[in-house]
Amino acid sequence: NATITDGQGVCTIIDDDGGPGDIVVSELFHGFRELEDLAGVGGAANSDYYVLAQMPASSYEVLVDSTSGDIGPTLDVQRIGPGGSVLQSSLPTGVGFSRSLRWINPTPDVITNETIRVRSAGCGTDCGADDVYMIRAFETTYSIPRFNNSGTQITVILLQNPTNYAISGTAIFWDSNGTATAPLPFTLVPKQVLVFNTAVVAPGLSGSVTVMHDGRYGDLSGKTVALEPATGFSFDSPMLPRLKVN
Repeated sequence: NATITDGQGVCTIIDDDGGPGDIVVSELFHGFRELEDLAGVGGAANSDYYVLAQMPASSYEVLVDSTSGDIGPTLDVQRIGPGGSVLQSSLPTGVGFSRSLRWINPTPDVITNETIRVRSAGCGTDCGADDVYMIRAFETTYSIPRFNNSGTQITVILLQNPTNYAISGTAIFWDSNGTATAPLPFTLVPKQVLVFNTAVVAPGLSGSVTVMHDGRYGDLSGKTVALEPATGFSFDSPMLPRLKVN
């Protein structure tokens, strides 16, 4: 039997980069929605941090809106790297103080060492519990269940940007075994439509398509059309966003 001679444990934190007002609030996921505040912590200005597991070949949006007047135009929403450096800053959206942060994980890896930081220079240490904001998170990746360039069929992909800002991204064609076969990068100016013969990048193959992009959730439109030249038949497969969970 072991004997405890000292009931007090000692530990060392080896990764403590935060300041006195830094708080890890929650883990973001698709459909996340929460009302938070920037009330000062121990006399220090509050910076709220959120973690998010980014899946391979996927895209994301974090939207912060419904802010109180004290937070106002100095609302700051950023994507922070593992060393604390700023990887990306958000863009204004709408007519108020709302901010949208959108990005792509083009790698084959799950990224878990980045955070989202929300803070305000408007009230700083004077921020109270009434200085609130709403934070929402979305996976913006689209999916198309079918393309077919095998046999006598060919498939055309159509992508439309109906918005008033440019959207860039990449369509990835996956074969029937789930292996990525070819990327199709694109940039669409406002109201532009891309029509592309997928047999150019995925000849003789069939499978599915995913589309990662830097637009807002739901802002792209698209589909694939499989054509059978011998009969004139066509088969449409719509491009679908990931469904909201709340």
